[in-house]
Amino acid sequence: MKPLMIAFDVAGTTVADGGVVIESFGKAFQRTQPDLWATKSETLMAYALETMGQSKIAVFTHLIGDAQQAEIANAAFEEAYLEEVESNGVDPIPGAEETFEFLRSQAIPIVLTTGFSRPTLDVILKSLDWQSIISLSVTPAEAGRGRPFPDMLVKAASDLHVSDHANTIVIGDTVADIQAGLAFGASRVIGVLSGAHTNEMFVEAKATSVINSVADLPSLI
Repeated sequence: MKPLMIAFDVAGTTVADGGVVIESFGKAFQRTQPDLWATKSETLMAYALETMGQSKIAVFTHLIGDAQQAEIANAAFEEAYLEEVESNGVDPIPGAEETFEFLRSQAIPIVLTTGFSRPTLDVILKSLDWQSIISLSVTPAEAGRGRPFPDMLVKAASDLHVSDHANTIVIGDTVADIQAGLAFGASRVIGVLSGAHTNEMFVEAKATSVINSVADLPSLI
């Protein structure tokens, strides 16, 4: 049966990361929490890597323990990420756009979910000229909560009038993507090895499939 919706993560799944996200985390801590960074940089970065895919503001809140300071750090993170995008541009994962073209030819809605804020996501989409290619994009603030909660997927399904959650596919490069997809009730929750997490981590998280990249997705449909 043709999927009613396919939801993709952004950085590391459809957009090449090259370590920029985790580097931006480090810059955010250096700029806004220099004392914390000086004493716990390894612990901070290890947690940031472990929780890749989750809402960035939630990660900062957990690590800093103060909501207001977390907001400041998150703003610094997004500033650092956008500096990189403006300096070096942003590239799709090889095969991502071809996969999107295939899905469009099959009239399968394409959804992007992310841990970024709307302003940052919009810069990425504009840079790649993807606004007219995808069906919908959702950020944590727009849905209520980010991954590992399924809120972004629930919102996307509601907006697209998809009532059968099982007949959807969720795909991402982190364990948080898998957790969100399973909580949402998608029958196919796929890990990709083009980003942050490993095959072993996906297997432990109970991904239904693991593929090298989104370029391999059409062969599964």
